[in-house]
This record gives sequence, structure tokens and C-alpha cells, in this order.
Amino acid sequence: MGPDMLENKRRTKERRVRERENPWGSLMRSQHEAEPLHGGFIGEEEEGDSCDVRTSSLGNFWGRLNVWSIAATLLFLLFTGGMAYLVVQMWIPQSLHDVVGYDDRGNPRDLTLALRNAGGAEVSFTEGEMNRYLNDTCRMRQGGIFSLIAHEHGLAVRIHDGYAELIIDRVLSTRLHQTTAVHLSFSREQVQGIPHLKVDFRGGPPLLNSLPRGGRIGHVGVPQRYMEMLRPALRTLMESYREFVSLVQQHGYYPEFTQGRNGMEGRVRFIPLQSSELN
Repeated sequence: MGPDMLENKRRTKERRVRERENPWGSLMRSQHEAEPLHGGFIGEEEEGDSCDVRTSSLGNFWGRLNVWSIAATLLFLLFTGGMAYLVVQMWIPQSLHDVVGYDDRGNPRDLTLALRNAGGAEVSFTEGEMNRYLNDTCRMRQGGIFSLIAHEHGLAVRIHDGYAELIIDRVLSTRLHQTTAVHLSFSREQVQGIPHLKVDFRGGPPLLNSLPRGGRIGHVGVPQRYMEMLRPALRTLMESYREFVSLVQQHGYYPEFTQGRNGMEGRVRFIPLQSSELN
């Protein structure tokens, strides 16, 4: 074995020792830093294969890491942006300009008296008559923690086909309005053989094609189950119109809602139990 071969083996052994001590050395070292011998490179083929494998593995690792980091960042930004958008939409009040009678302070029709004089016969009211009656008779008072920053402004009813939208309009500070709407639909059920009127917080197209819509806060639709928290407020409202509710229960009235079209106002028909049984 000649001196050149011995020197080559010695240098190869030293290089492998250095690589074990500093495994990043061969990856970070440029080609010009390799030790030449007789116009070539020491262990050129062996070192080249090792560098290719390690460089490829490291590149794949950083590639995967960067992809997941970018994806996680994008998902976080989308989620944060979506939540911010929902919060903003919740605090933008819905327009009440299309609700007939809400801003009308004219002479209201006494709906309780009209229901009493009907004597159990069918009677109907327009959307404007209902809102003018509520404006004249309803005295709301904001309770709970919201009473510290908000006060009541008005109560409105918007009539749709098959259900009514009861809208609570609050004012925060002096000018900032906030609206909460609950969708009310009615059905009859038998309790021990006696027909009762059941009120559900449901109406309109479902959310995400599957969740029953219960109302909306601002411009954001809310599922039915989350609107159940407003049921105590609805009971309090019904207590304010005891005679009206009593007449509805006494004659077995069933409210049927029809949305206004072609310049006609929306209307609710109170159909007595006897007439609905005949139909």
C-alpha cells in the first residue's frame, strides 16, 4: 500500500470523525471547502450520496413544517376574522323601517276590546294595528346586567308567512341601537284531552340547512335552542296582557300569520277552535 493511499485513508477517517462530532458540518460546508487530492475530492462518490440523502431529508422536513405552519396561521386568521365579523354583525341593528306602525303614533285600535267584542268569532288584525297597539300600551323596562348600559326603546312585530317576528329594540348610550328578534310560531297540542296553544321559538329557513332558526341578534341568525333564554321575558310580556291571553285561551284561538304582499299589510287571523275543527 503506497503512501498516497495511506494518506487518503487517514484523511477519510478524520473526516468521518468530524462528521460524527458535527453532523451538520457536511451539509453546511460548500463544495469548495472539500479537501482535494490528485485533482479530485476525497471520497467524492460516497460523500456526494450522503449529502444528497441528508439534504433531501432536511428539505422535506422543513417543507412539511412550513406548510403546516402556514396552514395553521391561515386557519387562525380565518377564525379570528370570522368571529370579529359575527360580533360586528350582532351589533348592527336590523332596519325597522319596513315594520308597519312601529313609528306611527296615530290612534291605535284596542285589540283586547276587539277580541272581547268578537265573542269567540274569528277576528283579524293587521301588522300596523298590532304595532300601534304595542307602542301605546307596552311599557318595557330593561333588567339584568344590561340595565347598566342600555335602556328599552320599543317593541315591534313583523309578520311572516306562518310565524311572527317579535323584535326588541334597545338603545346603548344615546344613539347606538341593538335589536334582538325572536321568531314565534304556534301549534295546538292535546294535554289530557284538552287543546292547548303551544308557542315555539322557531320560524324561517333553517340555519346551515339543518338547525331550526329561533331568531336573530342584529343581523346574525340564532338557533332555536339559544333563544329559549328569552322565554321568561315572553312570559312577562304575556302577563302585561292578561285579558287578551285569557280570551285567546277561553275561545281556543289559533293565530295564523300571513305576510303582506302587493301593497297589502301582513295580517294575523285569530281562528277559534270550533272553526279550525270544521276545517
